[in-house]
Amino acid sequence: MDASMHLTVPEPKIELYEDGFDDHDQLDREATGKKLSDLVERIDDPMVIALDGAWGSGKSFFLKCWVGEHKNHNSETKTVYFDAFEHDFLDDPLIALTGAIAKRFESAESQEEGQKSERSRQIKKAAWAIGKGALRIGASVATFGATEALSDVGDAVANAVGDEAEAFLNSGKGDEEAVKFWNAHDARIAAMEAFREALTELTEPSEDGEPQRKLVIVIDELDRCRPDYALSLLEIIKHFFNVPGVHFVLGVNLKELQNSVRARYGSGVDAARYLRKFVTFGFDLPLYDSVRGRNDVAARYFKKAANSIGANGRVETDIIIVLVQYFLKPDVSLRDAEHIATNVVIAASSDTHWNNGAYKVALACLICVYTLDPVLFSKIMSESAVFSDLQKFFKLPESLPADPDGQLKTVCNVLAISCGHVTPTSEHTLDIPKGDALVDTEFKTYLSQIARRHLGGINFI
Repeated sequence: MDASMHLTVPEPKIELYEDGFDDHDQLDREATGKKLSDLVERIDDPMVIALDGAWGSGKSFFLKCWVGEHKNHNSETKTVYFDAFEHDFLDDPLIALTGAIAKRFESAESQEEGQKSERSRQIKKAAWAIGKGALRIGASVATFGATEALSDVGDAVANAVGDEAEAFLNSGKGDEEAVKFWNAHDARIAAMEAFREALTELTEPSEDGEPQRKLVIVIDELDRCRPDYALSLLEIIKHFFNVPGVHFVLGVNLKELQNSVRARYGSGVDAARYLRKFVTFGFDLPLYDSVRGRNDVAARYFKKAANSIGANGRVETDIIIVLVQYFLKPDVSLRDAEHIATNVVIAASSDTHWNNGAYKVALACLICVYTLDPVLFSKIMSESAVFSDLQKFFKLPESLPADPDGQLKTVCNVLAISCGHVTPTSEHTLDIPKGDALVDTEFKTYLSQIARRHLGGINFI
């Protein structure tokens, strides 16, 4: 009987700001973290670094480890982790972000605790003043008369045209309301300056104004936020946090963030160019080794995921490790690898009659197809898949020799030989045992019956 299995990989327990890569880095990403740390420590000019990776590439896990790793090796630098998606139900990103920064300083253990608490109080107060002023002025401009700032005079301006407008502007009517409006505007500008001053104080500048400590703010899950919230947050970073010694690291899928830009400004906008106004440069978090044509990171993570849910030690698991590393598409993500491991559990059978090498290779291939390409899996189930379908899915060369009557079988032969589960022969055929009930069926039917036996009728919503 198989050992206990699970469907999901347990969420890793990371103590934020304390744990680094030492106990968690099973994907060899510590070197990437060191490169990022070197950048933020060497440069004083404010930077916005986009840690760019596809969904499911492990950005959040990396960043949660990195804030602790960086703090542990750069004690003078303060790191702040902010999950933007957790706060996108709020209207004002500035208040949410400022609150996270203040909380981080308030919780720090230091002999200067009193001074830091005062700084955090100042920055929160300044942000509140900015937000309050923005609401008043924004409402005034939008509604012409819905707030105290413009009273009902704005309606007259909005409705006046031509000579009437000129006469109105030359009269004394509305002077008092206009003064109120610009006083509110001036108050907001003053609050912005106070905010920057409070932010600058957090970097403990020298007499020459050079920052003596860095403030590095990590903003995660930005691409999962509502488009208006995500872009407002970028604009706030640009206009309010442009202070020497203050850096931002964004955990983001830039392609998805470009979609947010198009959702807000229209499909015709140059989204990549728009984002360059806010992002200093990108920093890749790659999965695929394009030089060697391998996906070592995803293969390593699949092995870890399979072990954590009890799917390790199975023949098909060992085969899939090779498939993920060498034969699957370059954009297989860590989340994809985790789903493949889950489907190994789903497809597992204790029936030893089916444990020959040919069967296991076919099952491993089918699990990968089932996870990554449901359309192709349906074609296999209906026996309508052709050679080119699997050839493309498994990145096999176009020159692959194949018997016209057994091309699908040839694909599995090549994969089986590559995975070390079949010894090559002159005919490159799998040795399907004579006692197997499926030995006399066509190979399309062979694959279809394996698919139905292990994965048929299972659908994840």
